[in-house]
Amino acid sequence: MVFSSSAEADKVRTCQDCKARFVEGLKIPGFWWSKWFKRLNGYFGSEATVGQDGKVDGYNTWFRFLVKHISEIPSPGGSMKTLHNTKYEWLKLNVFIRWDASTKKHIVVAFDPKPHIHDLLIEHLVDTIHSEDPHSIYVPLAQLAVDLQEDAVWRIRDAVRDVEKSRAARYNPPIYSAERRLFHVHDLARHTVHVFETLDLTAQTLHSMMEYHNRFADRPATPPAAEDAHDDGTGSRSIRTGHQQQQAHDHLRCFLEAIQALRLRSTANEKRLHNEIQYSFNLVAQNISNKSNDIHRAVQSDSSVMKTVALATAAFIPMTFVATLFGTQFFLYRADDGSWNMSDKFWIFFATGIPFTSLFAFLSYSYHRREVFGRTLLSLRQNRGLDRGPFIETIEL
Repeated sequence: MVFSSSAEADKVRTCQDCKARFVEGLKIPGFWWSKWFKRLNGYFGSEATVGQDGKVDGYNTWFRFLVKHISEIPSPGGSMKTLHNTKYEWLKLNVFIRWDASTKKHIVVAFDPKPHIHDLLIEHLVDTIHSEDPHSIYVPLAQLAVDLQEDAVWRIRDAVRDVEKSRAARYNPPIYSAERRLFHVHDLARHTVHVFETLDLTAQTLHSMMEYHNRFADRPATPPAAEDAHDDGTGSRSIRTGHQQQQAHDHLRCFLEAIQALRLRSTANEKRLHNEIQYSFNLVAQNISNKSNDIHRAVQSDSSVMKTVALATAAFIPMTFVATLFGTQFFLYRADDGSWNMSDKFWIFFATGIPFTSLFAFLSYSYHRREVFGRTLLSLRQNRGLDRGPFIETIEL
């Protein structure tokens, strides 16, 4: 077995000579280098290659597992700037495998693995390869994918549990703390959705592995001539290979069941997180309601003060009117004899005051009616969508 993890797929894709060497040496399909294939979150593919003699000379398989790990989660009680700073990393198992029928060896190429993924690949592959079965190598790689997914699901679970335990503090946070909690759980929900997606893709990939392995078990791994050359005449190789194939099938089925169980755990995480989102939303709504009540009470207090001022002002209005009236030039007080004289033009006061008062009342009433009519018309236009302009539908033929 030859293992290589130094190939950088993005650089190889832009190097025509590099791609030619991979295609010639490993017979990698041309579409594997395409842009749309690179963007897939998960896949599984396989093919049997034929030599110049027209016989099967090897088997190629390629698959991709994508896993998301959250590594550092900000506290719900932290600052607003750190709410969306949840640290995470995408881990990928982007693997191409070629099994050569003549040498019975696997060539494994892992494209751009993280350093610790590189070490895990070597650890899982070094002692668990049965070269007589071309597809038994699926077992350790599938096991590694399950290990990574299990860690991803339980990281989300621990984060959700920390949020749930924060309710036991029984504190009454101000409104910004409730909003901080709501932002935090919403950001955590984004990572939960990604983990859920990768779990479904992992289950789909494992299912494809099992289907292909089942089809392969029904046909010989090598041409009859090569098969006879490695048989000792007792049939022990055939029995051993059949046992290895059955064991690989059983292990793959077990891993698929494990992914299904992790998917159920992820579903529970999603529901628990949704419950925390509802709780956080209710906290925000409750705090907003409390603040509104405080504002209402403050407005009521101000209204009481203004009412007192208005009553005091109203009490002095009659006396102010009397003082103003007698202060006009229509009344004359003679201090020498203490007599009052009223002008015979006093009617001018009423002739001018009453019309001007009536005009002011009419203008005030008209302005108020115009404001009410404008608000009503605007409300009707908004309800009917008329404020967005006429709707014109065009059809291109």
